[in-house]
Amino acid sequence: MLSWAGRDREALRRFAALGVNRAPAYALAAAAVSARRTGQAARAIALYRRAIAGGEAGTETRLGLALSLAATGNAAAARATLAQSSASDPGNPRIAQVSADIARPAPPPAILPQVDAALAARRPFDALLLLEPALRAAPRDAALRRRQALALAAAGAPELALARGGDTLNAEERRRIEGAAHAFLVRWGAQVASPTPRNRAARHARTDAAIAALEAAIAAWAPLPEAAAAVRNARLDRLVALRDRGRMADVLAEAAALREQGELPGYAREAVGDALMDARRPAEAEAEYRAALEADPGSLTATLGLFYALSEQRRWAEARAITDRLERDIPAFLPLRGPEPPAENWERIDAVTAAALRRIWGDDLAGAEAIVGPLAAAAPMNSSLRAMRGDIWRLRGWTDRALEEYETALTNGPDALDLRLGHAEALLDARRWREARAAIAALSAEFPENAAVRRLARRLARHDMRELEFAARGGLERGARDPEFDLSLRLYSAPIAEDWRLFAGTGLRTGDTPSGRLTTWRALAGLEWRGPRAVVTAGATLDREGVDRGGAFLTLALRLSDQWRIEGAAEASAADTPLAALAAGIHADAASLGLTWRHSDLREAAASVRVMRFSDDNTRLIGFARFQERVLNEPDWKLDLQPYAYATRNSREGAPYFNPDSDLELGLTAALTWIAWKRYDPELRIRLAATGGSYWQEGFGWSPVIALRWENQHALSDTLSFSYGAGWVRRDYDGRAEESASMLGALRWRF
Repeated sequence: MLSWAGRDREALRRFAALGVNRAPAYALAAAAVSARRTGQAARAIALYRRAIAGGEAGTETRLGLALSLAATGNAAAARATLAQSSASDPGNPRIAQVSADIARPAPPPAILPQVDAALAARRPFDALLLLEPALRAAPRDAALRRRQALALAAAGAPELALARGGDTLNAEERRRIEGAAHAFLVRWGAQVASPTPRNRAARHARTDAAIAALEAAIAAWAPLPEAAAAVRNARLDRLVALRDRGRMADVLAEAAALREQGELPGYAREAVGDALMDARRPAEAEAEYRAALEADPGSLTATLGLFYALSEQRRWAEARAITDRLERDIPAFLPLRGPEPPAENWERIDAVTAAALRRIWGDDLAGAEAIVGPLAAAAPMNSSLRAMRGDIWRLRGWTDRALEEYETALTNGPDALDLRLGHAEALLDARRWREARAAIAALSAEFPENAAVRRLARRLARHDMRELEFAARGGLERGARDPEFDLSLRLYSAPIAEDWRLFAGTGLRTGDTPSGRLTTWRALAGLEWRGPRAVVTAGATLDREGVDRGGAFLTLALRLSDQWRIEGAAEASAADTPLAALAAGIHADAASLGLTWRHSDLREAAASVRVMRFSDDNTRLIGFARFQERVLNEPDWKLDLQPYAYATRNSREGAPYFNPDSDLELGLTAALTWIAWKRYDPELRIRLAATGGSYWQEGFGWSPVIALRWENQHALSDTLSFSYGAGWVRRDYDGRAEESASMLGALRWRF
């Protein structure tokens, strides 16, 4: 690299430390080039010959040997070497050029018009070919060195241009090439990964160096009126570097200042689009990406930026058109000239990733898995693909499977940021609070500028908040023939020692009963433990009115695996005791046990049994089973079908509350959800549900059950959401049809 950069003496010092006998052939060839350029022809000949003997026998190596031989006056050996090169690489115009140069090196003044013509035609490599023999003959000629610097800059090597001929340039040329060198530093900082990505200073060292160099240049050039264009270009490059550094607010401020002087070029507008996306302003970012693509229609990064902006606006058809085009137009392999096999096209991974992300964001997790799964299996060392597969499994509810994927992949790529993010998310999902907190603290310290890390830290901060839950509902219930209205309120403390929360609450029930209207109040308090495999809740209650009685409850939700969950509960003074029973001075205790199987985000089934023991010696058995399948899963529309069965049996006849000897309800609920609006955390979901079924009661036969319900679900932020809705139900009680309107409402607030 030192030889390629023209730092020949430093390259030779480094080579001397390595030693001739230990150097591989490619290092010998590089040292030979530096030796030839520094006038050490004899040393260069020896190094070239060792490199060729070691297998570095390409055309350029042999041509370098020929030039070195010619420099020592050994023309015959030089011609013989050129003949060998021509035999192994026939037709290479470079061989003919070197042969002509050795035979008749053109004097420096005579070659300048040809060099100038090549530069004017934007053919810098042709200019360099013309300059090489002339510089060999007159290495200190200022005119030649200046043109060499201009050609190198035009060929994309501005740093080398400054090293070779920076002192021969005029002020405008030097500013232009220094600006190109600074832009190269910006690209280098963005494209070359740090060997120590967890070290924030080291990770950004190249970009910080680029910003420092640009700011020094801006300070030096700003007082010069003739340097106004160079100053603006430097500020534009600094804007891009600030984006790479994650200083998005500075990007937007600088863009606003630069726009006062004129419109921004396409590459700068792409950086502004990225900053707007970080600020959650996708509509404005879309305009910037479209402008960037007008300037450079083939830019993959601007195309992907536009895809992200459209996806955040939930403009799925346009986003899909982009991913479909990328998948169609970007091949997996790129053909190479000659007999070489095709090379992998890494842009294909970006295209496939975008297609998978569109499905993830549109809730088509099965479709995303179908894309990513085979790729991750075929490339197990690719951390990005493994992380995305883990993300998909986590979002599908397979927390254990996702954790195993992250942890396995992290053994191969412990510094991979996407794997570490997914692993921390899965630890939160698994309620492994202490491990999650440590992982998030490390990520926040190392990557404070990263938006995904900030979102993860915000999720942990929400977990650490207090929580208020409120619910209201009114209408007919299965266990009572008269409508009732219920309110409940529960406040949870912030976590205590990670796993524990205190809570307290109250409830109200009111409605008509055969004994008259009754309003009851309940106060409750308790403790909840939320651990990795279970959630246990225990508390005490106190009821007033109806039956003045203390009670207690214990619930357990046990997670056996990603698919299976068991739930159990025991209550003294059950909360669902019929209001008519309470009006008659009857209370009930209850116990329940349930089993849930969750295949994925698209399918689940559950069954439960509940036993209620009333104080009038009645025992009620309640069985419930359901199956749920998502049959429509578009990004903004979801349709779930849920067939169900509900049955009860009572041991006592003639109770003062609705108490059939036995009954059975079979039905099907279709629930349609429309995501009417969503911008990051705030959203509006509209849910419509229709139930149709049949109800059988012993002694009364079968009758229809019909229910309709509408609900609006609002999320105002990531800490505050509420819902409200209404419905209508028609069902029979003791052979008599009852109809009733219903209402519901809920609020959840973390603070």
